[in-house]
Amino acid sequence: MLLTETITLSSLTFPTFYLVILLGFIFWLFILWYESKKDGFDTEHFFDLVSLSLICGAVAYWAAHSFYNYLEIYYPTNILLKPDKALIMVFTPFWAALIPTFIMAAKRKWSKYRILDIYALAFGFLTIFLSFGWFLIYGTFEYMVVAALTLIFYFGVLRFRGYKFVSGLVFSQFIFFLILLLVSFLRYQGYLLFSGVLFMIAVVNLYFRRKRYMQNKRSLPIDLLNLVKSKLTKREKELTQEQQLLHKEDPYQAENRDSGNSEYIDEAILEDQAKTEIDARMDIASGMKLQIRKALAALKIGKYGICEVCGKPIDPARLRVYPQATTCMEHADRPSA
Repeated sequence: MLLTETITLSSLTFPTFYLVILLGFIFWLFILWYESKKDGFDTEHFFDLVSLSLICGAVAYWAAHSFYNYLEIYYPTNILLKPDKALIMVFTPFWAALIPTFIMAAKRKWSKYRILDIYALAFGFLTIFLSFGWFLIYGTFEYMVVAALTLIFYFGVLRFRGYKFVSGLVFSQFIFFLILLLVSFLRYQGYLLFSGVLFMIAVVNLYFRRKRYMQNKRSLPIDLLNLVKSKLTKREKELTQEQQLLHKEDPYQAENRDSGNSEYIDEAILEDQAKTEIDARMDIASGMKLQIRKALAALKIGKYGICEVCGKPIDPARLRVYPQATTCMEHADRPSA
């Protein structure tokens, strides 16, 4: 063991693994934020989804824990006690945390498959963190292997996500990977039952994802798609450079500003005006980058060129002139969900 099993702070003593769980969930939140931002999701509303997921997961954990303890006391031979408690306590909140994704996806017209992929990456990183923490505290070598394999899987999927895998595929891959871990290293009581359920979920997800993909996929000329992707990527880099330049020009970021001209009213007014102008330009650049990310995400999942408001094809001429368009001309002024 490289870490002690408990930590004592003043008169308070608690298991070290509680700290590992806390740090793991902080990184879990970071992965959700980073991947959702990269995919062009509205960060504020996406974190509403994350908050609901945390609440659902916590309630499910409490309910499963209480029910299991109740059965142990009053019905010790009940068949529901056959599976290992650890498996139940892990998988119950995991699935409960995914329930809000379907609600929010329907409400805000998001792709539930993209959300599930993001959650899979976040839970994969959480698995790495918790497995490595368990190894450091309790010295169980199997968990070190689990952490190493999950790390390889995580960066392998991350490397090819978006242009090798359509949305929804990463989630099923993660489920299949969990089955591999259960069968190979985590053979707790009832692991075959959980593996079977996981396998069915992964296959069902693939079936509906393929069905939806074939329905929504729009065939556009390959030269148009290559042109659009090239333009969008180039424009995104230009906007990033513009934001960096605006940040340098921000008068509030100037060195020795506190000892400079803040006492002169006229110069202070000019400084505030410059700051207001730069903030406005930064907001415009951020909005344009968000629109570009949404268009790139649509390219990834085969939905580029389809209006996200009415579902009708967007005129190719509009796409050539304005490649970040995600709506048709009729709905060009209507904000998307």
